[in-house]
Amino acid sequence: MLGLLFYRSVFAAAALCVLALPLEQVYRSMLAEKRRSALAEGFKDVLYTISGAAASGRQMPSALELAASSAANSAGEHSDICRELTHICTCYRQSHADIGEMLRSFGERSHVAEIRQFAAAYTTCQLCGGDLEEVCRKSASLILDKMSLEEEARSLISQKKIDVILLTAMPPGVLLFLNLANYSYVSVLYETGIGRVVMTLCLLLIISALLWGVKIINIKL
Repeated sequence: MLGLLFYRSVFAAAALCVLALPLEQVYRSMLAEKRRSALAEGFKDVLYTISGAAASGRQMPSALELAASSAANSAGEHSDICRELTHICTCYRQSHADIGEMLRSFGERSHVAEIRQFAAAYTTCQLCGGDLEEVCRKSASLILDKMSLEEEARSLISQKKIDVILLTAMPPGVLLFLNLANYSYVSVLYETGIGRVVMTLCLLLIISALLWGVKIINIKL
């Protein structure tokens, strides 16, 4: 669409299709970040469940079974957090695999810092006899505080995201309107070499502005 809009050429449109390759990686990164956020949100509830189970005297395997059941009810049986907890519980029932090692593997694969931290704390409790209930409570409190800060940051930059989208879409929108309303007004941009150079520069500036805007509003805590 950009190729047709800025060059009125099928060949240019086909050539610009190569942008799909880097954009696919960007989209994959966005999906991965979304899944990590969902995992962190679900893991917060898991910590509360484990903390309550530990307070009632349950051991870690039983607490994880309860957390898996709770995750299935709240997030769905096909959610990432539910599938991971179910896998850990199944491995423990079948072969008594080390729960601390499975939690550590879960944290490494998910790239969620909170899960890695809890796995390390649980392993330490196993080795040193620490208070698992207190570890779960403090971990849940820290995760909740971090998520509150992230939510506040998202609220502050939500309007800026809309501004970036509108400002980026405005030049192509104006160009499309001129093409439809009065093509002769912009025909020089399509029919001359200098005009094509100008259009190329404009397209590069629009893409650069979009990337710059996304980088500015991409705040990570």
